[in-house]
Amino acid sequence: MDKITFPIVEVDKNRLRGIDGAISYFFEITPIDLSQLTEKEIEQVFRDVGMFLNTIDENAFFKFYSLGGKAYVNSSVQDFNQLKFELGPSDRPLQTFFGSIDIFSDVSIFDDYLLYNGRYRRVLSVLEFGTDEIDHQFVPNGVDYILNIKRKSREKGIRGLEKIRSSHLANFFRPKRDVESEGAYHQAENLIQELMLGAESLFDIELFFVLTGQSLDELNSKTADLIDGMRSRGVKLFIEGQSIKKCKSGLAAMFRELIPGVVPTLLSRVHVDKTSHLKFLLPLNRSHLMDNGIAFEDNAGEQIFFDPFNASIPNKNMLVTGASGGGKSVFVNKLIFQLAKKHPTVILDKGGSFKRITLYHDGVNISAKFNPLQFRDPLYLREMVLSACDKEHFNKLERGRLLKSIRAIVEENPGPSNFFDFLKLLECDFPGISLYFEDVAEYLSDEKIAETPILYVDVADYPQAAIAPLIIFILEYFKNIKNPEKILVFDESWSFLKHHADYIDDCFRTFRKTGALPIAISQGLNDFAGIGGKLYSSITNNSFIKVFFPQECIDDPEVSEFDRKQIKSLRFQKGVCSECYVKSADNRFRKTMRLYLSPLELELFHTEVGEDNNFYKFYQEYRPFFDSNKETINSYVRLKYGEV
Repeated sequence: MDKITFPIVEVDKNRLRGIDGAISYFFEITPIDLSQLTEKEIEQVFRDVGMFLNTIDENAFFKFYSLGGKAYVNSSVQDFNQLKFELGPSDRPLQTFFGSIDIFSDVSIFDDYLLYNGRYRRVLSVLEFGTDEIDHQFVPNGVDYILNIKRKSREKGIRGLEKIRSSHLANFFRPKRDVESEGAYHQAENLIQELMLGAESLFDIELFFVLTGQSLDELNSKTADLIDGMRSRGVKLFIEGQSIKKCKSGLAAMFRELIPGVVPTLLSRVHVDKTSHLKFLLPLNRSHLMDNGIAFEDNAGEQIFFDPFNASIPNKNMLVTGASGGGKSVFVNKLIFQLAKKHPTVILDKGGSFKRITLYHDGVNISAKFNPLQFRDPLYLREMVLSACDKEHFNKLERGRLLKSIRAIVEENPGPSNFFDFLKLLECDFPGISLYFEDVAEYLSDEKIAETPILYVDVADYPQAAIAPLIIFILEYFKNIKNPEKILVFDESWSFLKHHADYIDDCFRTFRKTGALPIAISQGLNDFAGIGGKLYSSITNNSFIKVFFPQECIDDPEVSEFDRKQIKSLRFQKGVCSECYVKSADNRFRKTMRLYLSPLELELFHTEVGEDNNFYKFYQEYRPFFDSNKETINSYVRLKYGEV
């Protein structure tokens, strides 16, 4: 075992001073998610990176860090104007590198690994790069690494290439042709031209991977995986060590140079690299959707977050589409499961997909009756009346006369005490209008519904004649919830509203302005084709976020070829996971998300017919023995799966 002398003597925010007096600065880089960009957009990103590399100070050093999924740069310069990425000072450089706020100087060095802050670490350097071209996916995801670079002057780079060219020139005059030598000659000659034109620069670089494990066995396993993975990319790695038996030495000095603030010597593991290759080694890519929110995974298994109430989203309206059984209801259930504690939720269900989550959160299920006169806004009441009437009897003139009569009734003091009294008063101007509601009279009541965390309605519990009035009532209930950050789930009930396009359009515009989150669920945009163009546009045009699950046909002009390719690649594995593609109207979000469910989520969200019999049997039998619905359901899940 060996120890190293700590090389940093002063840290002032992001400014570091080494034991040798060298001053440098530490910045955090905000990479971009290249998976959300088209090929042309990615090409432009790396053109910009290449321009940055070709203009950096030849006397400055740069150490790029990829640590814990974040990116940093330590440099002797402070100006990064040419690097077109968000970048800001990072005030805790040593804590960032060592992964702890504890004392960093107690670093123990063993044969081929280090131990500090209770974790095992191993440093692997790149001995050889492959000859193939690389791209932004060259460096494996989730691996910490440090890239040291220093730009050579053009003159020095050209001199070095001239030597290479000269060393191969004589081979052209030998009797036996040396193809490999000729290739090296032409490669050096072409690179000289690119250097002279400023299209390329040469750099001294070092690339080190730093692996971490809770145990030595875990560290060894990670090491073997990385070596195999990089070998498949044509890269030869070397495990740095400090062992006479293994003919290794220098781990202490090597690790010392990786610490922020230490000027790299660029001697031991140095390679000469060019701009067009080096630009893909910088840690400028990350898998990212939002900084926080509900946890999902990307299609590579990395954790990402999605928050539909994120302040950067100007319009919270969301449309979720996909074929039946593809995961739409599961996705929306997951959102509600996480959000309902802080955001009052109203659910218009069709078939019971959200019934169990309502039960879990102690929501109210309107399974029998509702009171249309709970709200007395004249426009709402007019829509309520029209929802049961023959639409051909109410042209624009008649609709205006109806609104005038309703206003006169609701302004009376006292006004009608129940909905049928209201209809009787309306009979004065519209004889027989109350008869339209005879078919649904048994579903109307005088009782008011108090505000609840979740209000749930399954339209399947009502006759067809009552569904349109019920939906109009639910929308008005939702509009009257005081909390602006509220959720409305509208699950495939659009056919009942084809005569209410203006009202629905007004509702969705109101929701958009007030910050509410209405979630429209459909098997596909074609579902709206038969219910009128205005209702179609109200739903689709007002939806800033669209979430696509696997589906055959997408008739949406806003869906690009890039989007279609992502949607076509979506996976679904029943009982294991499903994937969806999230797209924003401004194309800022174009990301595939993968859904895995915990045992509790699986039990609450599944929609298979007949699979809930045991669930409800247990609930009915044992609910009296528990203090809450949550405790009852958690106990059922624990008995069934062994965990919640």
